[in-house]
This record gives sequence, structure tokens and C-alpha cells, in this order.
Amino acid sequence: MKPLRAGIPLMGAALALGLAVLLGHRWLALGWNAWHYPIAAPAARTQIAVAGGRGYFAAAVDGIEVVDLVSEKRRGLLPPTAPVDRIDDLTIADGWLFALDATPPGHLMVYSLANPDLPALTGAAVPVPVGPFSGVSAAGGSVIVSGGTSLLTLREYGSDGRLGTEVATADFGRGQPDVALRPDGRMAAISTHLYGPEFAITFAEVGLRPLRLKKLSQLRLKDAGFTQGGFKPAHFPLAAAWRGDRVYLADGGGLSVIDVSDPRRPHLLAQDRLPRPAMDVVVSGSDLDVLRAGSRPAVFRYRLDETGLPVRTGRWTLPAGSRPAAIARNGANALITQLDLGWQTVPPSMFSPISPTHQP
Repeated sequence: MKPLRAGIPLMGAALALGLAVLLGHRWLALGWNAWHYPIAAPAARTQIAVAGGRGYFAAAVDGIEVVDLVSEKRRGLLPPTAPVDRIDDLTIADGWLFALDATPPGHLMVYSLANPDLPALTGAAVPVPVGPFSGVSAAGGSVIVSGGTSLLTLREYGSDGRLGTEVATADFGRGQPDVALRPDGRMAAISTHLYGPEFAITFAEVGLRPLRLKKLSQLRLKDAGFTQGGFKPAHFPLAAAWRGDRVYLADGGGLSVIDVSDPRRPHLLAQDRLPRPAMDVVVSGSDLDVLRAGSRPAVFRYRLDETGLPVRTGRWTLPAGSRPAAIARNGANALITQLDLGWQTVPPSMFSPISPTHQP
């Protein structure tokens, strides 16, 4: 029995060493990927917002590019105006286009889409804490800038598109690289860096009187983090999209479906790891597209069944060496931006069908 007792400390030491190596590897991977994320070129087309047959592209130092998505012709280019020096993220709500300069000092602007080819500013840009990795989301009279490693900020916007003067702030972890408001504007799904290699999606209730964000829950994510597909200053590969009481999440582990019927107790309904590492997601009616990064970038198309679960229907593979940036939808067409190649339309005919038998 003596050899056995003598071996116990050695086994414990070996276990501790193995655990330290494993945890150390995660920390090293975190640091390596975070440090080596690419930076979008000064005039790269990155994020996309779509409304009324027009595509509005965040075009960095060029500002906002307006494109007729039928003819694929440019209809306008809105350069940034001081103190704003670039546009990094966009979202559309209630006929207003919200634009974010995600480099410090950050700024948020609102444009009227009364003339869809020539959006007009509704007021002066307001300063917002940002970065790195900040996003903007608006719905139902509320607009949130996630803030990245800075504070998250919540404001109201009025029927005239002007931003309210009251500001609520929140901080749910080490950073909040992105945010998605539910279409009614009363609930937010917030991509959250907790610490080190640990990430979660935070669900927060939006209150207006008084203006506030109340954390309801955090759902930890095993595979999310500084995975492939992120780029500075304003895209992190932990992106959410709402449909009813379901949240569809793209992260390093693929596509996840979260049931948020009780936002205090969200739970994972399903996961498809095929699009791993996923970097962006868009929902359009009963369709859903996921953008995969990495050495084999692709777009996976799904049909959502009556319960909101995704069923794969097709895949389109990007050319080797592509560096996709974001995805959006215009009807049945997918819109893809690439860091080096601008943007392109992907019609349904370009998708290769996936057999119903090959499902998660």
C-alpha cells in the first residue's frame, strides 16, 4: 500500500499541472486571437443595414454608402462630418438610420430616411463611450451602444428621430462587444465578456421611466470568445438576432437557439456546430442565415420551423482566402461584406441544397 499512498501526491500534482496547462492554453489563445484581430481598412465596407430596397453600408472614413439593391448602383455617399471621422456600425428602426463611430472618442448619429437615397441628419452627433468592439442597436424608441470595454449606454429617440438627453449606463462584465434589442425595444441581448476566456449573453430589461437597464440573467457560452471572424473596431464574433421569444446566436461554436420565453431563466434549445466558427447571423421572416469565418468561409441558410428551430436548407461557399465581415438580407438574397473586396449579393440560386437528412 505504500507505493499507492506515495503515488497519490504525484497524481494530484500531475492533475493540477494538466489543469494549469489547459487553463493556460485558453488564456494564451485568448490573448493571441485578441491581439491578432485584423483592423478594417480605412475605406472598407463592413456592416450593413437594409430598408426599402436600399443597402446602407458602413464605409469607415468614407462614411455611409447608399446602394440601390436592385440595380446594385450607388445612390449616394455621405461623408462623416466633424467631430465624427468614420462610420463603423449601422442599424435601422422606425424609419431612422443610426450610425456609430466606434473609435474613441465615439459618436452616435441619427439620419432620417424620408429620402432613402440621401439620408439627412436629425441633429448633432452625441458622444458615446466606445471600444474596442462596440455596436449599436435600436428599436421601439430605445437605442443602445454596447460600448465594448467602455460603459454600455441607453438613450431614447423621439418620433422626430432626435436623441433624448437622459442617458442610462450599465456594465455587465469585462466588456460588452455587441447588443441586439428585441423588436419592441423592451429587452436586450448583450454579448458579454465576463473575464479571461469566459463569455456570456446577458438579458436585460429596458425601462423608460426612469430610463434604466435591469439585468435579468446571464447565460454562459462554452465556445464563445476571441474566435475567428472578429475585426476592429466594430465586429465581434458573438452576434445575436431576435425572433419572438427566441434568440439566435452565432459564435465560435456555431449556431445556438436560446429560449427566452422566461428571460430570467433562458436556456439552450438547440445547437448546430456545422457553421463553426460562426461570426454573424441574420433573421428574415422564417429564414435565417449564418456567416462562417475561418479557412472555409461560407453562408449557411436555414428555414425556421413552427417551433422556431432551424432546419438547414443550403450553403454557399466563399472563395478561398476570403475574409467575410458581415451578413444581411434583402428579400431572398443574402448580402455579404468582405474586408478586402467590398460587398456582394448572393441570390438563392447560388446556394447548394443540403439534404434534410443531414441536420443537427
